[in-house]
Amino acid sequence: MTHYPNGLPRPLVIEGDQAECLTNIFRDDINLAIWRRSLRPKIVQFVEALVQRAGKLERFTSLEPTQSVAGILPAWAQALEGVEDWLADVEQLVNMYRCLFEPAAVGVRLHVIESPMCPRFHVDRVPVRLLCTYQGAGTEWLPEPLAKRPIKPGPLPEQPVKNHQLLRLPMGAVALLKGEAWEGNEGRGVVHRSPPPEEGARVVLGVDWLA
Repeated sequence: MTHYPNGLPRPLVIEGDQAECLTNIFRDDINLAIWRRSLRPKIVQFVEALVQRAGKLERFTSLEPTQSVAGILPAWAQALEGVEDWLADVEQLVNMYRCLFEPAAVGVRLHVIESPMCPRFHVDRVPVRLLCTYQGAGTEWLPEPLAKRPIKPGPLPEQPVKNHQLLRLPMGAVALLKGEAWEGNEGRGVVHRSPPPEEGARVVLGVDWLA
């Protein structure tokens, strides 16, 4: 068995069709947990209208426990059909994240984009990040046996992989990705990237641990 610098074995991925599978992120041997789910029709309707109206949109908000997620949207988007369903879904994801990790504050990012945010393979310098793709291709990630890690602390080396070897988060799925800042996970963060631009418009939500 290959061991990493911190003495832990090669990290694993877990998937399930129930939200409870996300709690496995606390296991030392798991660095990616995926809750596979389908989006409700009204959410899909809202997202399609958002893309058609916005074209490109990048929004960020920092939320204290009592603050609403509605501020992530511009005023015009809050009038679109289905917005209540989408905001309720985002609120659920933020509350799940808070319940799991108990951060003092969370950062919520919304991207409506056609070009890749992070086209190169990388690891996140955060404890744990929640990602959900509401439209378009999901984030691509590498199975651990294919990931090339630096021998010493430093930048991630080039990843000589072929397209058929890549895995992709399904649209609508909720994923928790451990980063390098998770205690004991140094050198084991999920290796991932944005999908190619020819995949079309994407709507991606991210939730981060701020404090």
